[in-house]
Amino acid sequence: MVKQLRSAIAMAMTFSLAGISGACGNNGFSSGQGPAFTTGDANRRDGSYDPTVNGPYLTWDIPCDESNGEPATTPDGKPILFIGGGDHVVSKADVANHPIIFSGKVCHASDSKRDIVLVVDVSGSMDDNDPRRGNSCARLRALDQVLQISATGQDNQFAIATFSSAVEFASSRFFDNAQDLYADLAAGGNIADVICAETSGTNYTAGFQEAWNRLSMGRPDGLKEVYFLSDGAPDRGKEGVDLAAQLKAGGITIDGKHIKTTIATVMLGNGNDDILKNKIASKTPDGTVLHARADASNLAEILGQLAQNGIQTGYLNYRALTDGDQGKWQRVDLRPYLKDGGFILPSMAVNPSTVGTGIEIRLEYYDRTGQKYVVSGRLLWN
Repeated sequence: MVKQLRSAIAMAMTFSLAGISGACGNNGFSSGQGPAFTTGDANRRDGSYDPTVNGPYLTWDIPCDESNGEPATTPDGKPILFIGGGDHVVSKADVANHPIIFSGKVCHASDSKRDIVLVVDVSGSMDDNDPRRGNSCARLRALDQVLQISATGQDNQFAIATFSSAVEFASSRFFDNAQDLYADLAAGGNIADVICAETSGTNYTAGFQEAWNRLSMGRPDGLKEVYFLSDGAPDRGKEGVDLAAQLKAGGITIDGKHIKTTIATVMLGNGNDDILKNKIASKTPDGTVLHARADASNLAEILGQLAQNGIQTGYLNYRALTDGDQGKWQRVDLRPYLKDGGFILPSMAVNPSTVGTGIEIRLEYYDRTGQKYVVSGRLLWN
């Protein structure tokens, strides 16, 4: 890991009076709620920064409250001096000679009940985009992936519907495991005959109507999610846009409670995805569309990422502070760096002769229920 971070210095983000460059990213779920501030004042360890003790980087660790009992260390196992939000102080000489690294741990996503409907296109064009190979196809492997990932949560349940010109197959109810779900869907036959089929046209409306029917069998306290997979534009007049809009607006009613549905869409192959992307897919709290393109080789990975029960949108925002002036906020997407809830960002080189006061950061992320977490702080030099 240390070797990787050292190589990352070549692409370090450098502060200047003119501004700061950063990377932006995507993906998330649900609508935001009020922020939960995960750390309070700075928790600086006793002593001053010493590279022989604290390592070659100025490592600023931003833990979630859940990890307060865990000792924070640098990538090479040395003790970290700067921990948590609030203000921290370091010398200009140390800033000039040692790149800054942000590390930390995000809070565990709320593990709510999830009622998930997987809607799969089995139209004739799948013969080109996802042909059956033996007893499998990319669609079936993708469903296996989603069911495996989602089943690790608590109290999640699943239903499946397939469609072409009309609904072809639909599970009789929700199930909490793939084995029972597939047995119900295939009715004693081969599940590949159901999921890997290739027949007739493309009727989005039929697919969304069946998703509505399945979701209505769900629980009043469960999140409602649809994962919709197709490989082409729908037949004229069968776009399903109105049904999708009603689902997203709270069309499902259970025990008198109106429940909004999150819809994530995937276009398999090179088909026209305008309707799925721009008219059907839900958006994250920061406006990112829950839509992706895939091919047979990466469909399982793409669909699996959409279904992850974890942090869905997260950024580290940062700006320069110079003699009472505040630079423009820039941001780095956390998702590519998250692993097991922790993150280590590429090193950041800072020139204290042009950034005279310090840097300010704001870590913010949403879990899949829309809960927002915020940590803010400053690293100042004298």
